[in-house]
Amino acid sequence: MSLREVSIQTAQNTLVHGIDVPLVPGQCTALVGESGSGKSLTALAVMDLLPKGLHAEGQGLTEARSLRRAMVFQEPMTALNPTMRVGVQIVEAAMARGAKSTNAHATALAWMKRVHIPEVETSFRKYPHQLSGGQRQRIMIAMAMVQEPQLLIADEPTTALDHTVAHEILALLRDLQRETGMAMLFISHDLDAVAAVADHIVVLQKGRVVESAAAEDLLKHPTHPYTQGLLASRPPADRKPLRLPTVQDFLDGRPASAEERPLFTGSTPILEVKHLAKSYGATPIFQDLDLVLHEGETLGLVGASGSGKSTIAKCLVNLVQPDGGEIRYRGQRIDGLDRAGRQAMAREVQYIFQDPFSSLSPRMPIGEAIREPMSVHGLFGSPSEQRQKVEELLLAVGLPTEAYERYPHAFSGGQRQRIGIARTLALQPKIVICDESVAALDVSVQAQVLNLLNDLKDRFQFSYLFISHDERVVRYMSDRTVVLG
Repeated sequence: MSLREVSIQTAQNTLVHGIDVPLVPGQCTALVGESGSGKSLTALAVMDLLPKGLHAEGQGLTEARSLRRAMVFQEPMTALNPTMRVGVQIVEAAMARGAKSTNAHATALAWMKRVHIPEVETSFRKYPHQLSGGQRQRIMIAMAMVQEPQLLIADEPTTALDHTVAHEILALLRDLQRETGMAMLFISHDLDAVAAVADHIVVLQKGRVVESAAAEDLLKHPTHPYTQGLLASRPPADRKPLRLPTVQDFLDGRPASAEERPLFTGSTPILEVKHLAKSYGATPIFQDLDLVLHEGETLGLVGASGSGKSTIAKCLVNLVQPDGGEIRYRGQRIDGLDRAGRQAMAREVQYIFQDPFSSLSPRMPIGEAIREPMSVHGLFGSPSEQRQKVEELLLAVGLPTEAYERYPHAFSGGQRQRIGIARTLALQPKIVICDESVAALDVSVQAQVLNLLNDLKDRFQFSYLFISHDERVVRYMSDRTVVLG
């Protein structure tokens, strides 16, 4: 079943250059690489789902396409039909495989149990929005497995999930693969996830294979500088280097810095949260919460999905009103402010969102998106002076000044996150809330953005509230960490 010399082309360019990918029954092959390396294109070629205008050729493609195939996508909320109950969607998948209606219903319930969906009969009748992210991904796995696939393709299935849920999903995929003897093609930029499931790893760079080996050998003894860079870009578990090494450092032969980040010694509170409480209906999100953020400090906030991390952050910027308790900024109460008070506080506390693409207007050039808050708050004088300030911010976050006139779709995910950071800095805030701001980035771009965040903090002297489900990232970035149950 292995793929050999597979190429994917447009009319003008070759995007994937003659790659070999082993597909072995009962084993998992992982495709690893940065965004744009050709991982998902290869999976879509196997599924015969390439967009119009792309053509794939190579040995083994016809044989792979003749197998029963199923695919688990990265974001189940967009892959599931929001107007259909999840159980009906699994039944539909079973009937597509040839099961009769009565048998399909029983099969759907059985697979929901096997993927550990709680209260199966009740969950069967729920809609996608009524399930958690991890439960939606389990539904997607059940939909795939009712088709009894000989080849399962999992494309970034755990990227948006917190660490605990991601670990459960990976264990589930591995167990199902061993039970059924199917082949699995696992696509991820998360090397910890790859280590948990893969038997063989193929590393792609710009559509070419740079390294291919058994998983244990490649993870312990990588030979290509690109692979070495991917592995080294992850924040280390036992130290806090001044800068994380990047893939480009390894490709250029630059040695990694041995210098450590200095310990934080400040003690002046800038933000204090006392006895904060919030519920949605009869469901308490958090009760009697106390937090203190000091000037110049990075405070990490870590916890599973649903633990209240983002709700706390939204309370701090007055997007959500708490039910009780108080929030003080430099000693002054800031919860329950009127409109003018909220606008004044917006200059002091700013937010970097997880998905910069959805937080940027697709109709506005990014320079104007960065300039807009300056105009709203009357900062930096005339429009021409504001534009000059925007160009300074673009340079500060590593983007050229010519980017001012471009639109969000013209940038990569990492570049869009830099744009989001620049817009946050436009008001010269004293506190920046980073809400899962590197969760969707591949490991090499993540290292670049984390380095940038630390550089900007040193330069502009603000404080971070750093929210993430990735304990390794939080441990690296934070001076102190608060863990939510």
